[in-house]
Amino acid sequence: MGGSVSKQHVIEGSVAPGYESVKKIFEANFDRGAEENSQLCVYVGEEKVVDLVGRVDPDNGFNADSLINVFSSTKSLTAIMIAMAKDNGLLDYGDKISKHWPEFGEEGKEDITVADLMRHEAGLAHFPTAIELTDILPENLKKNAAGEKIAKMKPSWPENGKRQYHSLTRGWIANEIFRRVQGGQTTLGEFLDRELAKKLSADVNIGCTKDNYYPVKLMEGMVTASIRQTFGLVNAGEVNIFEAAKLMFAMRGLRDKSKPDLLGVKDALDFSMLDCRRSEMPSVNGNCSARGLAKVAAMMANKGTFQGSTFLSLPAWESMHAEPTEGELFPGALEWNEKFTQGGVAKFGGNRTGYYGWFGYGGSAFHWHPELKIGFAYTCTLLYAMTPSNTKSSVIAAEVAKCAKEAKLPAF
Repeated sequence: MGGSVSKQHVIEGSVAPGYESVKKIFEANFDRGAEENSQLCVYVGEEKVVDLVGRVDPDNGFNADSLINVFSSTKSLTAIMIAMAKDNGLLDYGDKISKHWPEFGEEGKEDITVADLMRHEAGLAHFPTAIELTDILPENLKKNAAGEKIAKMKPSWPENGKRQYHSLTRGWIANEIFRRVQGGQTTLGEFLDRELAKKLSADVNIGCTKDNYYPVKLMEGMVTASIRQTFGLVNAGEVNIFEAAKLMFAMRGLRDKSKPDLLGVKDALDFSMLDCRRSEMPSVNGNCSARGLAKVAAMMANKGTFQGSTFLSLPAWESMHAEPTEGELFPGALEWNEKFTQGGVAKFGGNRTGYYGWFGYGGSAFHWHPELKIGFAYTCTLLYAMTPSNTKSSVIAAEVAKCAKEAKLPAF
């Protein structure tokens, strides 16, 4: 494996001819202090064109197969598995959730559909009754520990429209629907392992205690760096104090420690705790490598097929990507408007135009570009304050698309 070493960091891996500029941008994230450990893996068609790993500490053992919590990038894994359930005739996006889970229809939830949930429009962005970590261990999910609580909850929608970011909650509700249509004994995490991870040889996990895992951490001096970046005193990347403050205000419901959605978890760093890792949070605790995510993304970029195997039929793939609609993910933060399909993935604009998928708190990304057949994954352990641009990965994704167009591969 080729690599380069500077006083600040080590970059290892390879890029295909025509993608050298992608490596330069990846390394620039380290040059400007935006990374500690990160991975980047990209497929075009079925060819791996980028496979890079970087670390500040040359001796910490971090490598291309290390696992990192990718936070909300996990949501797209969940969306894919819901699409697979649809493909198997077990549910449809227009179904009322209560069709598959009658108890869910209590307290005014009887008309909420699967598509409502996947678009963050189910009225359950915040749970009035907190979930406990023990509730979402696989063995307790099957005993309905979380489902019993969720069924009794009353929905509440924002004043303007229906959409509000179901940061943690979408995955728990989806898991309850999924295991019911699967007969009650298969969770999303178990299905992911059996039907995607093993069959694709992709290290993607929801609920995982594997070794070679690296915990995340917040950027040191984030507030100071935000101020310095805002006023042009340092090129710290995407951290802007005004954007960060506005988002924190918009997300205040998520940050109300007196009304947590999940007991015992105070902030993003707690998701690296063993109890969090071994539970199932299909919105936020995907423990993955970029290599693993990129392989799944390549399957999606190739419309459900990869290396001779079909994971989603074309009609199911098309249905998952259908009917993208816009809405406010966070009240009062219009710049966070995204078009979400009925299958629960964003149809991006801006410098991610052409891509579908989502990204995770602090900088991870899990995207696919069907037109250019790009499968894209970026992981990182150093978390930046979230902004709509999420430039640590979006600038790289845009450059990959540019390179793919210029390569003029026969597949295009």
